[in-house]
Amino acid sequence: MQNQNDLPKKSRKGLVGLLIFTSFLLCAVLLAGVFFVWWSESHQAAETMAQNQSLQDQLTAAEEKINQLEDTTIPIETFQGYAAQYGVSSEFIQQFFPDKLVYKDDTGIVYADIDESLPQNSYDWQYLLREDGRFSYEAPDGTTAVTGIDVSKHQGEIDWQAVKADGIEFAMLRGVYRGYGESGNLLVDEMFAENLEGALAAGVDVGVYVFSQAITPEEAVEEAELVLEQLDGRQITYPIVFDMEEIAGGIARTSGLTPKETTDIAIAFCETVKNAGYEPMIYGNLKWMIANMQFERLTEYDKWLAQYYRKPAFPYAFQMWQYTSTGTVNGITGDVDLNLCFVQYPKTDSAQ
Repeated sequence: MQNQNDLPKKSRKGLVGLLIFTSFLLCAVLLAGVFFVWWSESHQAAETMAQNQSLQDQLTAAEEKINQLEDTTIPIETFQGYAAQYGVSSEFIQQFFPDKLVYKDDTGIVYADIDESLPQNSYDWQYLLREDGRFSYEAPDGTTAVTGIDVSKHQGEIDWQAVKADGIEFAMLRGVYRGYGESGNLLVDEMFAENLEGALAAGVDVGVYVFSQAITPEEAVEEAELVLEQLDGRQITYPIVFDMEEIAGGIARTSGLTPKETTDIAIAFCETVKNAGYEPMIYGNLKWMIANMQFERLTEYDKWLAQYYRKPAFPYAFQMWQYTSTGTVNGITGDVDLNLCFVQYPKTDSAQ
């Protein structure tokens, strides 16, 4: 085997040339790699700078747009059009129209004028607090609300001692109800007697409501007289309530009544209750009381407002607020309606 020194001179020269060429090639490759890395990093940096500049341009444009909007108003009609187009809730819209009553009907969104001649409430909603799904209200003027529920046979068996221990001060019990159908059968709630005895024994104050489907004042009197018969002279703390509601699907017997007819029926019920020595009350949501009744004719009766808002949006005087149908109370299985009452019953002359 020959070593390098044994090679001819010409071969040694060729080998040296090959080594030099190889070294040059390696250097060239290394330089190319260094250049590629530098170029890539520079290109990425340029892209990043471009992206940052684009983002900054967008932010600047957005800020300018916001500044323009702060100095710009849109016509009320434009806002109302957007509200109708995008199905905005009545509660949200109401915030922008403190001088209106906002509700929805078959025609769309209604903006009803507030009648300043009617009795107004003076509640200060900054003192309305919510904790663990329940509202409380205690104002500097001395108004303190108490928590209550309303129940019917749909709640089944109720442990009234547990209800009382869970902070429930009053309960509105369904006493009588009339069916939706043409015959309008008038029935006593199957759990009324049991609920009445259980609530009173537990120290829960009681009121009664009648689900009405009366289509004449005579039928309203019949409803009132039946619930009075069930009470049989028993004194209760809270009112006896006329509850006529809008029924989904157009199946209600009352769907064809005019506001005047509905109001006549409500008055007939309330006067029958009043003449028997009990406190009458009318239940309804904003739409029902404003669109389906002649509200100005009902000012002498207490009101129970049904409105599932974060705070009531109803300027007129009302004494009770039903704020949810999905409350939870110990002693009751499933959902139950929760209410606040802002006056003390039996009412004194100073009560609102």
